[in-house]
Amino acid sequence: MSESERKKRSQCIDVWEEAGSEFYQESYPGMEADLEAFQKNPNKLSTLLPSNKTRTARKKINNGTVCYQATATLKPVEYGTLCQNTMGCNNEIQISLMPDLSENLSNEELVWEEIMKIKTMPISMAHKKELKAKLKSADAFRLQGFQQLKWQKRKFCNCLKTKWLEFYNKFHLWSSSLKKIEGHCGAGVVEFFLFIKLLIFLNAFTMVVVFIVLILPSVYWVELKGGIAPDLWNECGSSNESASIECCSAIYENTTRVARPRVTIHYVMDIIQGTGWVETTPMYYSYYPNQQFSVGKLFTYHIPLAYIVSTISYFLLFFLIIVRKSIKGFKQRMVETQVQYYLYSNSIFIGWDFCINNKIPAILKQKAIFNELRSFLIADRPKFENRNRSKQVNIIIIRLLISFLVIALIGSACFSVYLIFYYSIKLLQREQTFMWAFLLEFATPVAITFYNIVLPIIFDVFLKFENRSMYQETRLCILRIICVRLSLLVVLLGSIYKLINCVREKSQCASALCNSPLCWETYVGKIMYKLLIVDVACKIGITILISCPRSILVRHFKNNLFQVMSNQELNLAKHVLDVIYIQIIVWLGSFYVALMPALGLVSMVIMFYIKRFSCIVNYSLAQKVYSPSRAHTMIMSMLLMSYVLCVTTWLAVVSKITPSRSCGPFKGLPSIWRVLIDFIRTIPPWTITCYEILFSVNFVVPLIFILSCIVYYYHTVMGSNKKMIVVLRKQLVLEGHDKQFLLNRLSAFIKQQDRRRKATENNGEIDVLLS
Repeated sequence: MSESERKKRSQCIDVWEEAGSEFYQESYPGMEADLEAFQKNPNKLSTLLPSNKTRTARKKINNGTVCYQATATLKPVEYGTLCQNTMGCNNEIQISLMPDLSENLSNEELVWEEIMKIKTMPISMAHKKELKAKLKSADAFRLQGFQQLKWQKRKFCNCLKTKWLEFYNKFHLWSSSLKKIEGHCGAGVVEFFLFIKLLIFLNAFTMVVVFIVLILPSVYWVELKGGIAPDLWNECGSSNESASIECCSAIYENTTRVARPRVTIHYVMDIIQGTGWVETTPMYYSYYPNQQFSVGKLFTYHIPLAYIVSTISYFLLFFLIIVRKSIKGFKQRMVETQVQYYLYSNSIFIGWDFCINNKIPAILKQKAIFNELRSFLIADRPKFENRNRSKQVNIIIIRLLISFLVIALIGSACFSVYLIFYYSIKLLQREQTFMWAFLLEFATPVAITFYNIVLPIIFDVFLKFENRSMYQETRLCILRIICVRLSLLVVLLGSIYKLINCVREKSQCASALCNSPLCWETYVGKIMYKLLIVDVACKIGITILISCPRSILVRHFKNNLFQVMSNQELNLAKHVLDVIYIQIIVWLGSFYVALMPALGLVSMVIMFYIKRFSCIVNYSLAQKVYSPSRAHTMIMSMLLMSYVLCVTTWLAVVSKITPSRSCGPFKGLPSIWRVLIDFIRTIPPWTITCYEILFSVNFVVPLIFILSCIVYYYHTVMGSNKKMIVVLRKQLVLEGHDKQFLLNRLSAFIKQQDRRRKATENNGEIDVLLS
């Protein structure tokens, strides 16, 4: 493609400004003379319209050297000198008064559709009522037969949908809280709380699914129908040296067997630690046996199969919802980038809610519109400043030094977590007091949570010396926090993997060389449980004991020292990472702790109220304001990335590590996928035949070809639609220029008529005086 063609293409793609900007500066000749000519021949006015002149210019460009000019489509017939001045005007008036036969006459359905459109118009309620009354009073044809039945059905469905939405909105959780947050912090922060609300409902739904599919049937058959299992303690003893799966299970059951719990300090500590009597409940992986139960002649309930199916359905549900929400946010983001010229006008002219009839909601809505406009203005600021070469070199050196410090801090934190994990395991193998053992149990989760809190604060101090723009600071802050949390989790999971994947002799239930736990799945579940408890407890403590007193000092003491030391700005990215970190722990522990979705549900509810209190009470208005689409895109992208990492980790663990021989529904199996393989072997042969046909070459190749044709078709349609959008936008701009041109001509005509009237009056006065 040549340079001239490329320039021509870029000029055609430019949508808004270059569509006809020359008409703003064009001077139209011969005002007085043209008005006289327009009265004689009104069709001549159409040749001077900006849209017509642009069309003519394009024809000249497209035809190269051949230049021709569009003329009027119809030339009025001249019947004589007397009627020449009036026939053209009369024809135009009569044509304009004739009905448009291309449009259908109004009927009941069209009137009803117009009334529905009025409800969505950004006008006052009084104006809506006036328009609605005019439409109802207008004449309209009544529908007959099947058309009337079809319209009545559509009207009934629309009414039913409206009533259902009104009923559903009455039970909408936290609607008043979300409005208050929107008024104080803006619509971008509301997207964060809607994200927490989404996670709450997802965890609740998955909890119900896991409870119905796995927990309830297992408890019913194990506790009520399973009976008392034979005690193999005397046959197997308590030694780790046993080649039998049954003896390994008996050894583990006897080590975890406790007396009936009573409400004491040990009872409460067992709940906090997730050990003791809690370990024998349906909460953990070790509770579920490798058994199957027959429900009459209907079907056989297979506990291992139900366990793996519930986990896969849990992850699959989250994947579908996350992808759906991400696509929705991406569409909204694309629309906002296409209509970026109308962001301010949309907020000012159609941002108000005319259903507000109270002072407090009106104030909150005003604050929300103010914060939205503020976010647009901040986004339009220049991102970089002009610096000389010496300053740039100094800034680069400072950034490199800070980057080395950040890497050193993260590395030292990971190494300290590794040491704390192994030293706590060695100390717990000895006889310890109750309180000291309790502290050692929580040493690793407390260390990880401590680094997750302290290191981001240090990184914020470093950012002040790096002299970056606002958006660069946000991205770098998010990247560093993600590196800290993911690296600490990787070190923790790597340490656990090294402990449980140690060399084991065939006659041992677990590795005696590394003192591996008998049931490593339950061990991992207990660590994730403690990590979740410690993280949520620390966030509650920091909000109440640190952030709240600092906000009190800022509000009640105007000293500069208090203002500098205690002022807290809302950083949405950190709050998003806090919530996603909790959900990561829930995802990682959901396979080993069956009730982890319930714990995630409780944690998300607590986080909603804690973050709401922090946003409204503790934090001041941040300098950076997030738009709703930008916040939604950021949140869903980070959640999707976290989900992919968690699912990849889970698949790697269950594929590489052999299940425990002492507990769980997969004991004695080389891999948990063996359950699915055995289930596939039991299905009828015709399903296997269908599977082979569906994945054969004779079926897959034509399917790929058909899908490729469909994709190409929709790609072509999308390209045509984009071109049509460009043409329509240019046409809208030219229509605006036409209106401006006609208004200028109309004002000039009115002025000419006023001058003629005044001249006629002055001539009449002169004639009176002369007579």
